[in-house]
Amino acid sequence: MPQGISPSKKIFDSSDLVRFRKSIAYKKIHWILEQVIEKVKGCEVPPGILDVELITKTPRSTPNRGRNTEANTSTTLPPPESVVEDRPASKNANFNGILKILNHLNSLIDETPPKEGPRRFGNLACRIWHDKVNEGLSTIVEENISIPSASIVETSYYLQEAFGSSLRLDFGTGHELSFLAFVGCIDGLVESLTGPELLTIFAKYYNVVRRLILEYNLEPAGSHGVWGLDDHFHLIYILGAAQFNENKNTGKASTGLATPPVSSVLTLRVIDQFKLRNLYVSGIAFIYKIKSGPFNEHSPIIYDIHTTVILWSKVLQGLRKMYEVEVLGKFPVVQHFWFGNIMYPWRDIDTNKDLPVFEKEEEETPLEPDFLNGTGVMTTRKNISMTGAPWARR
Repeated sequence: MPQGISPSKKIFDSSDLVRFRKSIAYKKIHWILEQVIEKVKGCEVPPGILDVELITKTPRSTPNRGRNTEANTSTTLPPPESVVEDRPASKNANFNGILKILNHLNSLIDETPPKEGPRRFGNLACRIWHDKVNEGLSTIVEENISIPSASIVETSYYLQEAFGSSLRLDFGTGHELSFLAFVGCIDGLVESLTGPELLTIFAKYYNVVRRLILEYNLEPAGSHGVWGLDDHFHLIYILGAAQFNENKNTGKASTGLATPPVSSVLTLRVIDQFKLRNLYVSGIAFIYKIKSGPFNEHSPIIYDIHTTVILWSKVLQGLRKMYEVEVLGKFPVVQHFWFGNIMYPWRDIDTNKDLPVFEKEEEETPLEPDFLNGTGVMTTRKNISMTGAPWARR
């Protein structure tokens, strides 16, 4: 195996998306996503994994915009040894290793309280947290995950990029994509884990990310706002919708409570029942926590799903198509996905030859994230490129 190199930028323009779709990296991302979806179908997040405080709107835990007060309390993740209540620890060393890493990253939030002072978006303490994470991350990965030494650099890179931008102080779907890529870097992991184990990994990841968003008031990457599926997430809804679909091996749509009708998921009764069992519902609960006002106004795309779609299979199908267009097919998102030479190479899937790279000079200089969308350009309805949801009837 060749020695791994630190991933580098290959997508400089929207025209590079054509080459991206021909790459080995693109095909591998698709393969990993499909494998995870199939594994988590009909499964629930094990008890004690999702942090209820992070997805419950209470006066105590409501984030304070711009100031560090006693209301911004820390929430420590359960230690890796107790990740599955009333069940023995997993025999998969890499599974336990990932949880130890996520637990470590969470503890660094405890050690890095938000800075005081007014600021609309992005507490500067988040940059200190990123510095702590990046310091020795490759060593932490090497100590906890069994992978070839040649791939440690790339694997560490995708993990590092999974928690938002230290420059723009934001978080979005591209960072979710990086965590999916990180999971795919560990050869044989997805195939060897059960659905509940995979859900445990992603749930623990979302615990850490939600803490970052709440503690450091991270801006949504791209500032799509009401024009996107969610301010911060997309992958979480795909995995959660898959949980509500029938598992072809067990023939069951759920291992616990009966699967709720699509139309009822926005109700508080269903949210209370499923927010600790299902990633999709936990995503809805998080929206309710950080936003106020009519749901159809601040989250119209999700609202449309639950007023126009009847079957969870159609929800999953539509979300996957939307992910293809709005995440893997959007230049503002995938321009930040970089490519190594082992795990996600910029090589043609058919010929195995390097794809051409047309590097361009950066025309815009990113400014303060308080005023801009993280690209140096003011966000308006005119410069946001969005595609209609696959389930939209209008």
